[in-house]
Amino acid sequence: MSTNDIPEAGVAADETGGTAARDGDASAAPPISCSSEPQGLRLSPRWIRVAVGLLLLFVLVWLIYPSLRRTFLAPGAVPADQTAVLQQTPQDEADQYQVALERYQAEQFAEAWAALRRAPSYVAALQSDPQIEAAEQAVQAAPTSAEAHFKLGSAWVRANLLTLAEAAFRKATALDARYVDAYVNLGVTLYQMGRLDEALKEYDAALAIAPDDAALHHNKGAVYVQQALQSQPPDKELLDKGLRAFQRALEIDSQLPQAYFSMGVVYDLQGKRQEALEMFRRFQELDDGSDPQATAMARQYIEKLEQAP
Repeated sequence: MSTNDIPEAGVAADETGGTAARDGDASAAPPISCSSEPQGLRLSPRWIRVAVGLLLLFVLVWLIYPSLRRTFLAPGAVPADQTAVLQQTPQDEADQYQVALERYQAEQFAEAWAALRRAPSYVAALQSDPQIEAAEQAVQAAPTSAEAHFKLGSAWVRANLLTLAEAAFRKATALDARYVDAYVNLGVTLYQMGRLDEALKEYDAALAIAPDDAALHHNKGAVYVQQALQSQPPDKELLDKGLRAFQRALEIDSQLPQAYFSMGVVYDLQGKRQEALEMFRRFQELDDGSDPQATAMARQYIEKLEQAP
């Protein structure tokens, strides 16, 4: 883990693309990153970086974010001595995270938590989200529970601790090879870390278990779109793959608003003005207003497309 892996609590969603993670309430899931943000990921309240224009990049943040499948946890108390953590250099913090990761993977949980509490940024995360400590305690009490590790990974995601979250979701899938939501959140986490090929593998693993999961097909399509945007002009074949995945999502669930939004973005990239307009208008019909940014972006897209010659 490099010094770039040190997370910051409350990092704002960047202007790229994302896929949807499973944490229940997508709007409650903040950006996550225990790695630098190579990504373009995370739909702030919903769901790599390429020079295709600020508007498109911002839109893709929403379009591709994986909504974390929710796990509600009871708040836990934050140890009173956490404010006593001494100031450390970025390298010191990175070292503590690396030690904690190794201890966690070795199932030496008490040692892992102790190492994390020597990192000021982790202490700050604990103070802002007591559910992290509750999740730690659940893992300590039931170390072979896939659900406990999944909930810990989800809590770490909310705190922008991507590298730790990856380890937790991998632990969950190792303990339960049919844990669809764990594969989904692992895919989202890898997506946010810019590891798009690996994210696709996790989505494929989830789809092998749940082939009719519309949101999963949407997430997979979002990855294809992100891959397409790695080149200029965008890769046509990958855009088509993304479009087919969105269409498959709508075959399963015709009321999935983000799929219409994403298709609108792809059609706009392909120069298909009328098709893009239809998709954004359909999105507006289904939009419940839970993501004001997406609502505003759809409106801007429609205004732009309506004014085009």
